[in-house]
Amino acid sequence: MFVLFAAVAFAGYSLYRWVCIEPAQVSHRKVSVKKVIAGNSTERESVKSRESIEHKSTGQADRETTLGTENRVAIVIDDMGYDLLVLDEILQMDAPITVSILPHLSHSVLVAERANKAGREVILHLPMEPHAYPGKNPGSGALFLQMDRDEIVAQLEEDIRSIPHISGVNNHMGSKFMEDEQKVEIVLDQLKKEGLFFLDSLTTKNSKGIQVARKMGLRHVGRDIFLDNNCNFEETLDILNHIAEKQDSWKTIVIIGHPHKSTIQAIKKALPIFRNRKIRIVPLSDLIQ
Repeated sequence: MFVLFAAVAFAGYSLYRWVCIEPAQVSHRKVSVKKVIAGNSTERESVKSRESIEHKSTGQADRETTLGTENRVAIVIDDMGYDLLVLDEILQMDAPITVSILPHLSHSVLVAERANKAGREVILHLPMEPHAYPGKNPGSGALFLQMDRDEIVAQLEEDIRSIPHISGVNNHMGSKFMEDEQKVEIVLDQLKKEGLFFLDSLTTKNSKGIQVARKMGLRHVGRDIFLDNNCNFEETLDILNHIAEKQDSWKTIVIIGHPHKSTIQAIKKALPIFRNRKIRIVPLSDLIQ
């Protein structure tokens, strides 16, 4: 009886995550799907997603030195590793979507193995301390400000080794950790030694990630759009449609989404629109500076 109950509970939990992941595991702060932090600079400010596409920031111009005049979009799906259902949906899409995997979860290794075998780029979704901690827990393998250099490096190395095939790292939560320049330097210095790039998820406008990465010469990029904070299909699709409509005003965009059913459906719906407009979906590493 206990085994049956556990199986039902696990199935229900997986379905719940597939429909809508709890906000604490999407981002430490709620950002409207109509708002993004535009451009690739440490001074990014929250603006409506439509405005961010129509008015490019100085920072995004740094990423316009691309081949030709084509538009390129990298789509990263965070919070992977809890189950395999959403991975199957992602791998069925004819697009090189990047998979960002949390460490030390029940399916973290298998998700990485299957994604890599299918030719998808894999990165580590590195948990970090948010302002709301301990009310919101970043999860197993997290980095905290109370850690000293040796503790941070040891935990980071353990997290990196826990996910095979990774080419880079982006932060999970981390609004408080990413504001501490000295701690960020420890992390990014280790990533450089490991030959990994860094995607700053920009969960705080005061993140030191891009600033430090530039200073030390680490390959990096910043997130432009959080796609799905409201877990709403229509709003998510509206953002993707508007990106396509305003393609004359941008060259490259980095999108972070999460494994919601609504997000996957919206991406599927948008892919033919992107193809018709000759907007290329590319692996995240194609947009790394």
